[in-house]
Amino acid sequence: MIHIGKVAVSRTPLFLVNLFFVAFTLHSSALEPPGIFPESGELVAPTLVKLRNPNPSGAIFYTTDGTDPRGEDGSVRSGVEVYSDSFESHDFGGPLSANRSIVVQCRVKSGEDWSELKTATFIADQDFSKLLVTEIMFHPTNGPPESEYEEFIEFKNTGEIALNLSGLRIVDFTDEGTDAFIKFTFPEGVVVSPGEFVVVAANAERFQSLYPEVSFHGEMASRFNNQIGRIALIGPDGGIATQMRYETHYPWPAVPDNHGYFKKRKPKVGFSLARRSLAPGADPEHFSTWRASAARLGSPGTEEVDPKIPPLVISEFRSRSTGQLVDRVEIYNPTSAAVSITGWWLSYKRSRPYKHKFPENTVVPAKGYLVVDEVDFCESGSEMALSSKGDRCYLFSATPGGELTGYSHGVRFEGSDESVSFGRSRTSEGVDYFQPEFSESFGLKNFGSSFIPLLISEVMYHPDVEGFQYIELHNQSKDPLSLWLPDTPARTWGLSGGTVGQKVPQFLFPEGTTVLPDAYLICVPESAGSVVVPDHAQVFRIPDDLISTKQGVLRIHRPLASKGEKIRYVTVDEAIYQNRLPWDVGAGGGGQGLERINTSAFGVDPLNWRAGPVGGTLGRSLGDRLLRHPFKRGR
Repeated sequence: MIHIGKVAVSRTPLFLVNLFFVAFTLHSSALEPPGIFPESGELVAPTLVKLRNPNPSGAIFYTTDGTDPRGEDGSVRSGVEVYSDSFESHDFGGPLSANRSIVVQCRVKSGEDWSELKTATFIADQDFSKLLVTEIMFHPTNGPPESEYEEFIEFKNTGEIALNLSGLRIVDFTDEGTDAFIKFTFPEGVVVSPGEFVVVAANAERFQSLYPEVSFHGEMASRFNNQIGRIALIGPDGGIATQMRYETHYPWPAVPDNHGYFKKRKPKVGFSLARRSLAPGADPEHFSTWRASAARLGSPGTEEVDPKIPPLVISEFRSRSTGQLVDRVEIYNPTSAAVSITGWWLSYKRSRPYKHKFPENTVVPAKGYLVVDEVDFCESGSEMALSSKGDRCYLFSATPGGELTGYSHGVRFEGSDESVSFGRSRTSEGVDYFQPEFSESFGLKNFGSSFIPLLISEVMYHPDVEGFQYIELHNQSKDPLSLWLPDTPARTWGLSGGTVGQKVPQFLFPEGTTVLPDAYLICVPESAGSVVVPDHAQVFRIPDDLISTKQGVLRIHRPLASKGEKIRYVTVDEAIYQNRLPWDVGAGGGGQGLERINTSAFGVDPLNWRAGPVGGTLGRSLGDRLLRHPFKRGR
């Protein structure tokens, strides 16, 4: 027996005390377990399953595979989800829907405390997890949305049992207003057999003229959004049978967003967005599950064929050259065979691909590089150029004659320091991220990113009821860091937040702000109460909307030395956080901070973040955090 007292603790090894604490908290709780509505039993899929937290604090963590959301060590188990009772247009996930038979296990977590486990078993009449959105034509031409009659959406039953779609509605959560929200309602008697497709068209006459052999259901009440969509098939109470998401900016495919690419062709219809994988584990809201269709017009009602276009990528570029240097773009061929890119296009506009056409006999060697620069652009008479103020750079696949074939790879970048090149690295999610290179490496493997003096080291985005949100910045250099331009002290560094990355800061640090070596800046919302931090940390009040309780993109901005009144910035560091996998959802409720694991790795990579201890670790290094919290799992 372990006695908690001064003498006993002083003589008891620290790991035994920690073990006792974990064991004690795992078997006692003042928290009430969550409510589950409806209760266990049979249901008609899809149906919303509502969870309710009866406590004044904490968040509900749940699973649908029968596993306990709490790990053996008291942490949030890997693969767990955070419950949300709302479905917002630009958020991932949403309310819990039973689209098949599931076993829900859930607990409330507040601080280190967990409630008792609550379990409910639901037996569904149908299994809609086998019904997938497999293709969508959301921007067929460059006309106004109401005139794009060529739109369609395709579903496939990948299971072994027929599915009844009667009464289910196709909706787009990004639209506002009832008429735009509901696209289509399936009439009674619509059944999709195993392995078969069901297609809904925007306009019956136009669809029949383009696809005379394809049967369909129609017509939709309104058109799809041309830029972003959250499409779902829902039941009477809003329960989701199946869903998908699309966007148009990298890393999503660019070509299905048709900006008049084929205005000289008849018909002018472009490419659809087709599902790359039918695997059950492929995330329908993730870009990696989707690609451009194999051909123009798509393939509604039929199987898609992989076009097998070599996935060449932009791997390095320079856009602000000085002296004898010129702007350059490097293309890398990751395949084991040489690739001819005769007829392919390079452009600074995603919506205008036809800028620089690669001439005959242009080949990128296997596992090799091709470098083009301003001289090549001028000699060919192309309009290709990169702006030193920030721009885009896109590579488009095409036939030797120059007609687009669907593949694209691109980057959107902000301004840069003089003569600095940006190099490509890939995150664990498969997103290509570009950072300033330590040294240029055109024609060679990238040398790696330059040192980041001030970085985002911790984000407390969903604190417990007694906590507060904050963003922690750390000067990891050996020198004091002045957050202003030496010749213009009024031009200071800044910070931005929100659901998308910002080009300019939304908060500017005061004039004269200096960060000592290994010191911290703690940025808290203006509405937060009093804050206690270590002596070596400074506190700044930032606008409340810079931090969300669900997801966001944070950036540190440094001003560039430039003439004139307009100030331009470079991004010093960037961090992304989300309360969904593959991010550590332990930070998505209950008061744990999200901590950066490797300060030399990307802040945009979910595997470089982990949920830390309750209350956060304001102004403490990662080493201190690991020492103080030996039971917190890392990644």
